[in-house]
Amino acid sequence: MVPYYEKDGITIYHGDCREILPGLPKVDLVLTDPPYGIGFDYLSYSDTEENLVALIRDVFGALSFVRCVVSPGITSLQLWPRPVWIGCFTWNTTATFGKLGYNQWQPLLFYGQDLDGFGNVNGQMKSDTFAISGGADVGFRRSTDEKAHTCPKPFGLWKRILNRFSLRGEMVLDPFMGSGTTLVAAKNLGRSAIGIEIEEKYCEIAAKRLAQGVLFGAGA
Repeated sequence: MVPYYEKDGITIYHGDCREILPGLPKVDLVLTDPPYGIGFDYLSYSDTEENLVALIRDVFGALSFVRCVVSPGITSLQLWPRPVWIGCFTWNTTATFGKLGYNQWQPLLFYGQDLDGFGNVNGQMKSDTFAISGGADVGFRRSTDEKAHTCPKPFGLWKRILNRFSLRGEMVLDPFMGSGTTLVAAKNLGRSAIGIEIEEKYCEIAAKRLAQGVLFGAGA
């Protein structure tokens, strides 16, 4: 496998993660925000429930990790294998409307063995809940740059989740890398990281962010 980008312990592979994962080593943390199967307009993927079921079957079985945190979306939650625990991230205001009104939370599925310790980890509370204050970087309030990807996650939030579930020097994997938020957060926190993305445009955006230190949104 030839990396699309490789520098300072961060590697990007351009391609289908189902083809790349078998050649990768076991990682300390998988942190990923996969498709939700709800018809989002991705460039190189048809976001149907049927395709998501196939992705979960093929990808989850190919992952090798100590810990794994997945942001599955509410409507796709039941499609994933039973987790060890379900956490969430929340925000007190929102620009996203769900089936029961304003959507102010999203689930996080946890698999594997949690970090040792009680009370705090890496200087933050050892919690299963992460709160975004304000919510200005979710839904249709995302910045123009963020809208280059269909469904980016706020950098500040992703950095906190990564810091909660990994240690400095560990290896992090995101098999659905998108515009590279997981990788930028890993680099910022002194982790090594591998990202896989099927759409080359997103690989290009991620590589530019890593090379220039460009972070999306006000929370960057």
